[in-house]
Amino acid sequence: MNKNNLYRTLYLAFLFFVISISQAFAQSESRSINSSGSFYSLFGVGFPVDNNTARELSLGISGVSLDNTQSNTLSNPALWGKNIYTTTSSGLSLSQYQATDNISESVNSDLSVGYFQLTLPIFKQKLGISASLYSVTSSDYRYFNSGTLVTTENDSIGYVSDISGSGGINKLEVGIGWNINKNIAIGYAPSLAFISQENTTELFFSQNDFSYNFLDYKVTGSTISHRFGALFTFRELLRDNDKLGFGASYILPVNISTEETSETSRVINNNQQNVTLGEIYNGNAKLPAEFNAGVTYYPSNLVNFSVEGQFQQWSNSRSDLKLDNENYELSDRIKLGLGGEYHPYKTNSTNFLSNFRYSGGVSYDSGHLKTLNQDINTLWFSAGLGIISRFSNSSIGLSARYGLRGTTSDDLIREKIWSFNLSVNLTELMFFRPKLN
Repeated sequence: MNKNNLYRTLYLAFLFFVISISQAFAQSESRSINSSGSFYSLFGVGFPVDNNTARELSLGISGVSLDNTQSNTLSNPALWGKNIYTTTSSGLSLSQYQATDNISESVNSDLSVGYFQLTLPIFKQKLGISASLYSVTSSDYRYFNSGTLVTTENDSIGYVSDISGSGGINKLEVGIGWNINKNIAIGYAPSLAFISQENTTELFFSQNDFSYNFLDYKVTGSTISHRFGALFTFRELLRDNDKLGFGASYILPVNISTEETSETSRVINNNQQNVTLGEIYNGNAKLPAEFNAGVTYYPSNLVNFSVEGQFQQWSNSRSDLKLDNENYELSDRIKLGLGGEYHPYKTNSTNFLSNFRYSGGVSYDSGHLKTLNQDINTLWFSAGLGIISRFSNSSIGLSARYGLRGTTSDDLIREKIWSFNLSVNLTELMFFRPKLN
């Protein structure tokens, strides 16, 4: 297969994946009460986002110990110093949330671009830089309330409220990785962390005497964040050609100074107009300290196994946003993952099934929320497939995950989640023509 045909095959695989999953979700969408992400993203500054490649997600890990010199990753800045190729990559996530409580059920879906990253080796496998844009938290929800109001004349008026939110905290990051020697690599990445969050409440009444109304809150703000990473590699520990990687990363806590504005509708001169309520409210939004660590063992070049953990100190990160919901508290988040991979494409077999990378894993996430004394935890089961180019080292990663989040106890919401993720990684051979001999 020549390169043009290979690229065409990779592109068609990507297109087929997106169209097929989009159609499946569109069918469920027609039966949905609303279209949004997780219900639990309405609390605080949003739900934490896992900015992992499809490969890392399929393993159930963050990827800080997964040594890969041929593709991009946001997990550990130390890995950027080990890159061989100039690479650009992005990820796409399509998720379905089946939410139930003790009374009702709804099905929501969400399509989002997870990240964009460009890495450039200044000195191959020695010094490299990375530039990226990615989400840290996501506030993406929509739900409805209905009821009746009793006026002073004892008239009952029905109403429906449509409450939605969008936005979250994002980071624009530039960093550097240094592969000091064959055993040690380190990295550092400063970033601009900024919040852009919006909450809108629309009210509809059953009587024309009461006009439609809405209330819109917007939050903005920014600050500088810092991230550090390290990777330690040891070879031939238990057998010839084996390898052990220990990776870790640490993110300093940050406090984002915010400005919050609110608008509503008023009838002025017989016209419905939007007006600003009061002055700008100054507050803060906090992101916690985060520590990731893990071990990946490669008994041979065909298999590897990973165990990794993440800790986020959300208990010290309560924000004072006006739009915040008071019916919750933040708790420290612990996430543990275990996964393995098989790389039959490295055997040079002509068998069709030997052209891919296979992976699977499981993870447990304690969650960062506690409401009504209930922890909102998540159990994930995952599997993935990697399509590897034999000519350019470009790749496409696909993962499918099934998660169980929350509980129906105390009238809370339990979510069953199907999540499909795609990562496209293009190497420098996609941008430069090879020289002719």
